[in-house]
Amino acid sequence: MAIEIDQVAKTLLDAPVGQVEQTISTIIKKSVYLKIVEQNSVSGTKYVRKVVIGHDQFPILRAVAKFDSKNLPPIIMIGLLQKEESIGSILRKNKIVAQRALAAINFDSNKKMVTRDYEIIVNGSVWFQISEEIRLDFLRACKDS
Repeated sequence: MAIEIDQVAKTLLDAPVGQVEQTISTIIKKSVYLKIVEQNSVSGTKYVRKVVIGHDQFPILRAVAKFDSKNLPPIIMIGLLQKEESIGSILRKNKIVAQRALAAINFDSNKKMVTRDYEIIVNGSVWFQISEEIRLDFLRACKDS
């Protein structure tokens, strides 16, 4: 059974790696914020980073990124440890081309929220594992306000 989604959701889900913030801003025609809620080492070289992208009081996207510092070049780890930019911005700034390998995508029954899990792959190596929760209802509310 195919899931039908509207063009707004499709546009966001199809955004290239590193373009999610800009895509949300373009969709809602308003500025967005990126907040790194927390980033911690969970064991040795393994890290977890929690991020929110939103507008005003609306957290449109929540993401959890897992990564292992031993798989990343030092320049990427420096950017991550500064906790100021998104993973996509860090990759773009360093001219790194990445691919998204989708593992799972799920819509709630009212199509108000979509969750997806994917990996960010660079030169055949998994650099990041991402789990996202996208509030389509908040996205639409910001777009229509």
